[in-house]
Amino acid sequence: MIRTIINTTDLQDGDWQFLRPKMSDAEYAWQTYTSKAQKIRPAIGDGARLRRLKACVNATRAAQQAEHPILISHLPIMAAWTNLARKVMARTVPQIAFAFNFTNLPTGMRRHAYAHALSGIEEFVVFSTYEKNLYAEFFGLPAERLHFTKWAMDTPIAGPRTRIIPDVPYLCAIGGEARDYALLSRVMQRLPHRQAVVVARPYSVAGFDFPGNVQVHLNLPSETTWRVAVDSVGMALPLRSRETMCGHITVVAAQLLGIPLIATDCLGLSDYVNEESAFRIVPPKDPDALAGAIEDLFLQRDNAKETAAKSKIQAQSEYSLDRWVAYLEEAVRRL
Repeated sequence: MIRTIINTTDLQDGDWQFLRPKMSDAEYAWQTYTSKAQKIRPAIGDGARLRRLKACVNATRAAQQAEHPILISHLPIMAAWTNLARKVMARTVPQIAFAFNFTNLPTGMRRHAYAHALSGIEEFVVFSTYEKNLYAEFFGLPAERLHFTKWAMDTPIAGPRTRIIPDVPYLCAIGGEARDYALLSRVMQRLPHRQAVVVARPYSVAGFDFPGNVQVHLNLPSETTWRVAVDSVGMALPLRSRETMCGHITVVAAQLLGIPLIATDCLGLSDYVNEESAFRIVPPKDPDALAGAIEDLFLQRDNAKETAAKSKIQAQSEYSLDRWVAYLEEAVRRL
């Protein structure tokens, strides 16, 4: 029996196939509907919402005609729009809301709109136990419908060394969501004898200046970004609060690459970092703790690398994409 997996996404191109390379073509047929691939007349603003709506409507139409279909929406906004389109279908087709993760929880009317738009989805996949309980209560979702699985990925590829790599030992910081780069900037001002390289998104570093011992690069290619990380003495992951729900991708990538890690103590990462896998775990908004951890990282590089090497061995099985495949195969059959 062929099961048809229909993906809806905002972030990927139309030829994206999610886990298809790791699953049997004899059992699954794959389709992807992405807002990126939808054509809307330029006269209608940027057309982002209409492109998303068109992708979701086309996906649900395809599900009406497919053999044993299941809808998989990626990220919360696509989960909501796909489910709204699904609610007007004559045929009942199950939906999995994959990568159900918020950087910032919606407030006011947006919270109520999300709660309505998400109601009825059969299963949500979240990347931390903290989020499982949080979203169930916040949106009024049945707790048994939220499934926790750790972030999974292949080991990132680090490209060749580039001119942006300093000739001296340096700290790196990578990523954009919920980062506290203001804190990192203040701490590096206190450590003028240390160097750092930040690879970020424009919105995550807007509004403040870094000191001269910090290089900031925006939107670098993936392979260049991971070369920066691999050649560093270690990575700092400053997050803005204990309730932060971001940083999973960066932490997993660092562990897979064997990069020493200084991480903020937050609930969203409690399933990923502990005293054995990270060089240091520091409280949020604590410049003294972060400064001390960074200085120790430079002074204890051999110990830091040894900790990271041990974490790398475990990470290769802990974050294997085979775990997502096993979940999806079981969920498709069950739903």
